[in-house]
Amino acid sequence: MDFKPIDISMKQMVEHYTAKWKLECSEYTFSNLLMWGCGGNIMLAEDEQALYILLHWGNERFMFAPLTVEPESEYYQTALDKAAEYMRTHGIDPVFKGISGPIKAAFERCTGYELTDDRNNSDYVYTMESLRDLAGKKLHAKRNHIHQFMAQYGERYEYVKITGDMMGECVDVYNEWLSEKSPDETDNMELCAIKTLLMHMDVLGIRGGGIRIDGKLAAFTLGQKMDDNMAVVHIEKADNEIMGLYTVINNQFVQHELTDVKFINREEDMGMEGLRKAKLSYYPAYMIDKFDGRPI
Repeated sequence: MDFKPIDISMKQMVEHYTAKWKLECSEYTFSNLLMWGCGGNIMLAEDEQALYILLHWGNERFMFAPLTVEPESEYYQTALDKAAEYMRTHGIDPVFKGISGPIKAAFERCTGYELTDDRNNSDYVYTMESLRDLAGKKLHAKRNHIHQFMAQYGERYEYVKITGDMMGECVDVYNEWLSEKSPDETDNMELCAIKTLLMHMDVLGIRGGGIRIDGKLAAFTLGQKMDDNMAVVHIEKADNEIMGLYTVINNQFVQHELTDVKFINREEDMGMEGLRKAKLSYYPAYMIDKFDGRPI
């Protein structure tokens, strides 16, 4: 397999495969692969019937599950076996991640592999209406957060569309957010991911929204439609010191940019306790369960 670092020129090639699988999970959107592929972290290869995705994530090396040209193809067994052998011959313990929905079904048709639950990477999916309206008793606390924000900033804030020429402002928001937490090795990757999305907004179909307070950008989010039924939110950053700001940018972004879908995928919590609590507090309509696959 001839693996090459992902770049924007590969969009058509990747979507040639992903379109037919009709996946709900966030990993396989081209934008997600491109943004997290900064610095060669994600590499792609294809043969005559399948796409292979190799990841270097910190100290880990693994693959996403391969995608055949046709989801029901009998070639899937061959693709899995080829990918597993590639990893073995390159000193990598064969592991496939991002397995859900039709990919899980393809794995289960094959022999020689087992699946284990990967709860930390399960995607949270909400109805658009629930995030737009925040109606009902369960979301009363979210409405209170917005009321508290409006009481202090109601005449000082504005919602704005994020455009590529606002990269500097978005980077400033990210750096301020970063200054309030303990940095880790993924932070540079995330900053590169944000810049990549902003640099290619038009080609990728990225929609962006932000909140200005007294003219200064204090929060922004970036997402896109996956298909006519679902959108995905890739990035959301806000000043943690401003009460209710995360709730406001979440709600405003949906109201202004995502009312043309039924569901919104807000991705995984990565096993982070605070993030899990925050995502559960919006009461997802359902979860997209994900699994790891390994040779038996």
